[in-house]
Amino acid sequence: MNSLPTPSRPPLRSVLLRSRKRTILGLDPQKLIKYFFGSNASVAIIVLVLIMVFLLREGIDFLPTYQRELQTYRRAGLEFCDIIDKPLQRNQALSSSLRQAVGASLETLSKQARDRRDAAFLLKRQVEDKSARPRESLRQALEKTPPAPDQIEVLRAELAVASTAAAKALKYPAFFSAAEVEQMQREFSALTPEVTDLPPLLLILVEEFTVKDREARTQFAELVTAQEEFEEAAEPLQEVLDELKAKALETKEKAVEFEVLEINRQRLLEAAATETDPKEKASLTKEAEESVSEAVNLEESIKEITGRTAELREQVEKYAVVIEKAAAVLPKDAGTGAARKMVNEVREKIPEHAREMRAASATLEDWRWDKPVSIFRVIGAFFFGTQWITNSSWQDFYGFVPLLTGSLVIAAIAILIATPVSVVAAIYTNQFASEREKELIKPVIEFIQAIPSVVLGFIGISLVGDLIKDFSEWSWLQWVPGFPIQERLNMFNAGCLLAFMAVPTMFSLSEDALNNVPRAYIDASDALGATKLQTVFRVIVPAGISGILSAILLGLGRVVGETMVVLLVAGNRIAIPDFSAGPGVIFQPAHTLTGIIAQELGEVSRGSSHWQALFMVGIVLFAISLLVNWCARAVARRFEPHKA
Repeated sequence: MNSLPTPSRPPLRSVLLRSRKRTILGLDPQKLIKYFFGSNASVAIIVLVLIMVFLLREGIDFLPTYQRELQTYRRAGLEFCDIIDKPLQRNQALSSSLRQAVGASLETLSKQARDRRDAAFLLKRQVEDKSARPRESLRQALEKTPPAPDQIEVLRAELAVASTAAAKALKYPAFFSAAEVEQMQREFSALTPEVTDLPPLLLILVEEFTVKDREARTQFAELVTAQEEFEEAAEPLQEVLDELKAKALETKEKAVEFEVLEINRQRLLEAAATETDPKEKASLTKEAEESVSEAVNLEESIKEITGRTAELREQVEKYAVVIEKAAAVLPKDAGTGAARKMVNEVREKIPEHAREMRAASATLEDWRWDKPVSIFRVIGAFFFGTQWITNSSWQDFYGFVPLLTGSLVIAAIAILIATPVSVVAAIYTNQFASEREKELIKPVIEFIQAIPSVVLGFIGISLVGDLIKDFSEWSWLQWVPGFPIQERLNMFNAGCLLAFMAVPTMFSLSEDALNNVPRAYIDASDALGATKLQTVFRVIVPAGISGILSAILLGLGRVVGETMVVLLVAGNRIAIPDFSAGPGVIFQPAHTLTGIIAQELGEVSRGSSHWQALFMVGIVLFAISLLVNWCARAVARRFEPHKA
């Protein structure tokens, strides 16, 4: 009897592998893991797309809205007025410089007399403050009807005692003689509520200052006269301009009101058209009919403004002639070197200012109120505008340049400070530090990331800003550009704190880049007899340069996107920094892209042009962040070793 063939057994390895294979809900676990991580990646991409869609949805209407506003700005005549008003504003800056020069010159003769007068008045006020309680009691007793003589005498004695004690406890400046101090103490002790005249010594000090001031004004009469003529020169022109601005603003308000009512009327009609309830439909239709308003005749209104073009140009010419004469008679000498410098600067700027005024006047004839505002002009006004003015009764302007400039300067300061600190720390920790040092350095640096940015902002306000300002006043540091600084909240303060925040990110990524350098490179360098320093700076650092550059770029992205620190310590002045100050520009206040969003978004009405402008800033900021990250990846790909 033939036996049945024995079935062949599968290899043991195949049996073991098959026995280990499990399924979850009929699916391979490896596929489940793949789907899980793939879905997480998809979620990240979806979130990124949703953020972009949200920003675009809120900000996409800004350009058309801003275009309508600029169109109204032109048609109402506001643009016509600004042609002269904007260059005329330089008069205020020049006048301020002349006033400072006059004040500094007069102080050379009258400063001591003024200080003595002001100090005496301050001492008198301090005595009155320290004896305020008995003084008030005596005043109330004197106002009673009928007065009580016995009570008044008691209160008068209490006041005399309190005033005498307060007068003797004061610290008198050294420029008062002993006799003057004694006289002031007697006169301050005798102060009572019914005495309204100044004490005799104060009258003498006031007269002393008046005499010195008169002498100073006589000595610097040319400078004082030129300063007064320069300030008064703008008054006739400003008077005409104010009348035109009032008319243009009235026209704009009427035009805006009509536009709002018309939009509401159209919405009511659209709602009535879709309404099925006859009563509600009739109510909406009636409300729409009642909201009809009379359109503004812009052409007639603008004629009242442009009809005075000849008068405006005449006043501009008179103004230019007067300020040129004032510049010609400005003396070359002044009381101090600083005053002489300011006078010379004003003398140099006045001809340019006069030419600017005449050029602006010449453009009035070619100005047309009905010329359309193109979308390209709107784009230029936003991306290249130098003014960010909101909540203005005149006109809102959304210029991007001041915010971008502030962000870039602060970011540059932060990166210039953080890069050497973080990279050098990474090199030392990775190549030279012992294991014990690494256990100390790395946790400490990485702990910086746990500090809330608002806490760093508080530190910048209360500590860093004061320290920088105090250092800037040291006499042996006056050679530093921008010293002594005027504002303790400035771009340098913000840049220092942002550098502190960027160091952990740049340090960790730089150290990882050095760790990823192949060990074979180091062994080859050692085999060739290179020293430790040669290996580090000629092999390891160049090999890890792509990671280091990527760390710097990612640190830049971290700095650009920071909000709280710059909002608290950058100064929040919306203006393009004065780069003519040279390196000292870093000590000026500024505003940033992130700061303006955090500061203003909570205060604007949803859907307004201001709201949309802030979202446009957010779109640009988002694009900048993406660009920085793309550059980091491009740098990493550019420097990575080619694979065979």
